[in-house]
Amino acid sequence: MKFEHLLKALLVALLLAAGAWVATRTEWVDEAVATPPKGEALTNELYATQQLVRQLGAKVVKPKELSAMPARQATLLLSSWHWDLFPERERLLRAWVQGGGHLVIHADMLYNDRLQAWLPVQRVDDDDDDEEQENEALPAPDSPASAPASAPSVAQRRKAVECDKVIEPEGVKPAYGDRRDYKLCGGHGYPRIKAPSAPQWAIEGPLGLDLVRVPMGQGSVTIITSQRLFLNQHVLQGDNALLAMAALQVRRGTEVWFVSEEARPPLLQWLWTQGWVAVMLGLLALSTALWRGAVRFGPLSARPVPGRRSIAEQVKGTAQFLKHHGADALHAAQIRALDETAQNHLPDYARLERGARAKALAKATGLDADALARALDRKLKRTGRELAPTLELLETARRRLKPPLTSRR
Repeated sequence: MKFEHLLKALLVALLLAAGAWVATRTEWVDEAVATPPKGEALTNELYATQQLVRQLGAKVVKPKELSAMPARQATLLLSSWHWDLFPERERLLRAWVQGGGHLVIHADMLYNDRLQAWLPVQRVDDDDDDEEQENEALPAPDSPASAPASAPSVAQRRKAVECDKVIEPEGVKPAYGDRRDYKLCGGHGYPRIKAPSAPQWAIEGPLGLDLVRVPMGQGSVTIITSQRLFLNQHVLQGDNALLAMAALQVRRGTEVWFVSEEARPPLLQWLWTQGWVAVMLGLLALSTALWRGAVRFGPLSARPVPGRRSIAEQVKGTAQFLKHHGADALHAAQIRALDETAQNHLPDYARLERGARAKALAKATGLDADALARALDRKLKRTGRELAPTLELLETARRRLKPPLTSRR
């Protein structure tokens, strides 16, 4: 028993010693962890900027497409790559700016040739002269003699890389009182830009202009090189919020449009909304065509029962026809009956001339071709005696082409 108590005491002592060692060798601190985005902020990368605009008393408009221009004196942040899907939009956008609108775009939009043709700001291409100017604008590295004794920490180096000091150059009106220096976080962006004329407002960094606003007609155009300035992850860093609101010229009561996409309804939905009448008529016509061309399960009407007419009825009907229409009409009716039968039994019969028809009939029936040719001629004047054998010949040819029905058992 004494041994067991001694062993338990030893284990407790070891646990206490381990706990004391961990407590003296570690440090517990609180670390702030960013809350992951949710709701609209999860899908809208400009959500934080739009909330700032609302808090300052301005109106936020988020159209799905640039089908209509904003009102005069409004601000348009245009970041959609497909805004010029229709050619007339570029003309409308230019007229809107010259009429008093405030356009804000990223410097990447300057690669659009139609925009570059009339925008008063130009992009700086990568050539030797620009590289030299950038190298001159960069701060010179510290010499070894002036370097601090202790190297900066990782957090300090990361902070120095992410945020840079920028200024409002002399000659432009400050956006906020007399303040002219800001801290821009998120990089300077690309491409570099230059303004041939004097700007209304500008922000200049180590690499040149980062933001510039130039007048155009009664309105203005603001070009921004940093695409991260308005994003949710960067707009609240450093002085980005101040620079973003100054770029958008946010004032109480103003209207700010955010156009970052060119959404279109599905084609079928658009067709139904815009022309449902035409769609219904087309479907009705298609259904009718399919119904007419479909394979039927039976005849269109009941099959007539074969039977014979009496000779008296035949003679009486023929006499009445001759009385009302004459012999020529009877001859034409007999030829028409022969033609209808021949078209179903002789190929290309309808395309043949009278002589060729007579030969085709003679070959199929064994009758005389010359007699058939004369019988088919409607221009010949026939007496009552000549009409009877002519009709008999035509009827004989028709019956030989169409054999009589045989009874089925």
